[in-house]
Amino acid sequence: MAATIFARLAPSHHELREIEGFSRDQLLGIAVARGCRHYASFADSPNKVDEPSISHEVLGCALLRGPRNIETFRAIRVAAMVLSDEGNSPDEIGSAAVAFQVEGRVSHIAKLALKADNRPDFWNAVLASLPSMDDVSEVSFLPGISRLRSETQMTGLGRGRSLVWLRTAYAR
Repeated sequence: MAATIFARLAPSHHELREIEGFSRDQLLGIAVARGCRHYASFADSPNKVDEPSISHEVLGCALLRGPRNIETFRAIRVAAMVLSDEGNSPDEIGSAAVAFQVEGRVSHIAKLALKADNRPDFWNAVLASLPSMDDVSEVSFLPGISRLRSETQMTGLGRGRSLVWLRTAYAR
């Protein structure tokens, strides 16, 4: 029974094949079209067009792939914003993370979000959807909390700084 449920949640072979055909810049363009305007400058492509056949969870995990370099670091920041969407399924995030072998990066984002976002139930569910792991080899490469939220020093007279965890509001 559990295997059947997992198979239903796992990205289809068609969806995985389709996403493999997109460059990182095209994936960033899709993310910007879906609401990641905070990171619009990361996408070189002038064509920021959505691809509705790619689920939001799969897009987020696909953006996490890549070697340790500045382009991947930027894509991870965008991926965190996509994965933080309130309409996402924690189980589908876990399945996509396994399919793309980015479980450690998803786990890192979820653990930071537990400290900085206001949805601990969601992030605990994301962590529960991932295989157990203790890999800390990438911690020094991955973005910290300040790279995954918007921070302003002052929001107006008499107001303190504002800290907002970045997320999309993708209309499915």
